[in-house]
Amino acid sequence: MSLGFSILRWVFRLQRNCFTKPKTVLAIAVFIAALVGAGAPFVKTSNDPFLLFGPDNIHRVKLEQQNAEFGESNRTLMMLAVKTGAEQPVLLEAERYLAGILDAPENPLRPDNLIHFSTVSKLLPAIGYPLEFTPLSDVAILVEERPALGDTFFNREKTALILSLTLDLEDHTDAGLQIAYAQEQALASHIENRFPAVNVAITGSISLSEALRDAMTFDQRYLFPLTLLVNFAVLFFAFGNFRITLATLGASVLSVVMTVGVAGWSGHVFATAAVSSFSIVMTLTVASLIHIIHAIGARQRNLRFQTNAAVILASFRKLTIPVIVAHTTTAIGFLSLNWADAPAFQAMGNLVAVGLIFSLVIVLFISPIVLFLGCGTGEIHDQRMRKISRVLTSTWAKAPGKWALGVGALSVVALLGLAKTTFDDQFIKFFDPDHPMRQNISEIGADMGWSQTLDLVLRYEPEMLLQPQSFAQLEKLIAEIKSLDRVFEVNSPIPVVQNCLDTRTPPYTGALIDVPQKMLNFCVRSNWLVNDDVGNASFAAGFSALRLNVLLPRMSSAEVRNLAERIEAKTLDFGFSPETAAVSGINVMSAYLSKVNTRSMLVGSAIAMLVVSILIGVFLRSATLAVLSIVPNFLPAMAALGLWVWFNGEVGMAASIIGAMTFGIVVDDTIHILYAMTRGRKKQSNRGVQRVLQNVLPGVLTTTLALGLGFALIMLSGFAVNQQLGFLTSSTIFIAFLFDLFVLPWLFLVFFGRKQKR
Repeated sequence: MSLGFSILRWVFRLQRNCFTKPKTVLAIAVFIAALVGAGAPFVKTSNDPFLLFGPDNIHRVKLEQQNAEFGESNRTLMMLAVKTGAEQPVLLEAERYLAGILDAPENPLRPDNLIHFSTVSKLLPAIGYPLEFTPLSDVAILVEERPALGDTFFNREKTALILSLTLDLEDHTDAGLQIAYAQEQALASHIENRFPAVNVAITGSISLSEALRDAMTFDQRYLFPLTLLVNFAVLFFAFGNFRITLATLGASVLSVVMTVGVAGWSGHVFATAAVSSFSIVMTLTVASLIHIIHAIGARQRNLRFQTNAAVILASFRKLTIPVIVAHTTTAIGFLSLNWADAPAFQAMGNLVAVGLIFSLVIVLFISPIVLFLGCGTGEIHDQRMRKISRVLTSTWAKAPGKWALGVGALSVVALLGLAKTTFDDQFIKFFDPDHPMRQNISEIGADMGWSQTLDLVLRYEPEMLLQPQSFAQLEKLIAEIKSLDRVFEVNSPIPVVQNCLDTRTPPYTGALIDVPQKMLNFCVRSNWLVNDDVGNASFAAGFSALRLNVLLPRMSSAEVRNLAERIEAKTLDFGFSPETAAVSGINVMSAYLSKVNTRSMLVGSAIAMLVVSILIGVFLRSATLAVLSIVPNFLPAMAALGLWVWFNGEVGMAASIIGAMTFGIVVDDTIHILYAMTRGRKKQSNRGVQRVLQNVLPGVLTTTLALGLGFALIMLSGFAVNQQLGFLTSSTIFIAFLFDLFVLPWLFLVFFGRKQKR
């Protein structure tokens, strides 16, 4: 403990020295803030979906390996559709016109970085029908007769067709993704303007990135100002002093400026969702100052003979220890997000932890000066909060045990909702039903009969893929996959190969397993120009791997996981191994988001709770209090999650981090309450604890309003993950207040009050 006392003495000495040189300290603080904050314009954000998956995530690894083998990083599906079969000629004309644009590198409408596209007009020459000799009337006949065309690209009514575009983007920041999205939209608009009867719908990873950016627009533009406004309203209501309110907010904004600057100077590419970190830092800084300002108000009333400078310095000195512990425990809670599988959450946790370092320095050494110079002899009029606190504590004192049991019983009811928890992280669920991306996906589903895909990649030894027995085995495997529930279709090279065999002179009419080796090689190599260096959407370079597209209707995450596992089990039955057969794709990765993150965060949450409890035990010199602190801080998070399930049924990836993140936040009020009660050892009776609560509860009540309402604003986000995070965090904070008021004091009396009755 001598080291701790030495650190405290150094902190107290530095506080006094800073307070005696206010102008110099403020000048240095402004200079450092300007220097660090200058990095703000360089903050890099991206909506690349890969930021939601850790580099070691097995499903991300599968997709990255697939992209490397097939030479692509982004795939776009574009649907052209007409209303009736009579308009099919217009549909075919629009498709050929579009294919001409995509096949002309010099055309300004052709998207940059387009490395491959698959469509009817692209396949026709490969199966022996050059476009210049194949009029659209013949194409309409071929679509009906050739499964390689009709089944691969068209719906059953032949009123809609699908195109696949593959882009290899080098720039995955917001700027690069926005350019790619704008080019795709310009192409779609051009087709719709030229062919008014044709409807165009686009989906894919680039559209998803733009949808994420669009959903986060509100957060970037309005979330921080709204949080500032809500905090101003709470502080002005609590303190009744305009200048003190502004001084408090000024200190919190200073911590945000430095946090944003560090984010910019770091050069790290943050997921756009990490923008909410700045509002979190501001709210947490305000929460730390609230307890100190209420302490200043109490001293102003009780010790009127003291100068304002002495009151401010003494109040900061009195609460330095709980402020340091509160900042430390909160930082530990956010640092535990490094156990999450999502880099976006890891970056948010680290950014908030860095912001809390700036916040602690500002609260301890800069805020006393700001309050003194900016507020002068202004008094804190917090009578309203103290009156509310007296009513609440009197209510508690009348029946401590009953109130504790009542809050506990209600929490148990909320916890029962966890039994109904269903994780569903399909990306489409992240956006409002009327979002353009969801509308496009719905249109594709309505016209094509399917709206999402899984990729099955099969890897072969050299020269094995082009063997007749391999294609015969593939034909049987595809039949098995198509027999699974909810599988709409499986796109594979077999229809094209079969078309080649059917049109030979004479046609080949035998089974695939009996086809002559040279004939099979010709039909494959003539249709897919693959060599040892170049592959395409179906075959990897050197024919080392084959990719099948499994077409599905809209499904839940659980259904996608189940189907992916069943398909991989089928491949094992056909002699493949987990290394040579893998189901992957964005839909598969998103289906495992919550499951993987929840499993990862179990370790992070446990470590955070253990470390925080040890710190509280050391700080309060009581192992019993260390254990007791877990109850009012962990159960509220679980109760909030249960409430969400009762109301909504499904939860997303926000639920996986809520325990660790909120534990570090709500424990702050617990620390202030326990610190106040342990300082009054002779007041460990019902009446004594009530008096202690009356003194500390105004700060707890104000921080609850500031934090709870501040995080509730995140529910206004256009991003469903942030909406869930806002609800769960704000609900946890308000439930934790009930535990701190009605459960924690009663537990304190049970374990410590009886010892003092003598």
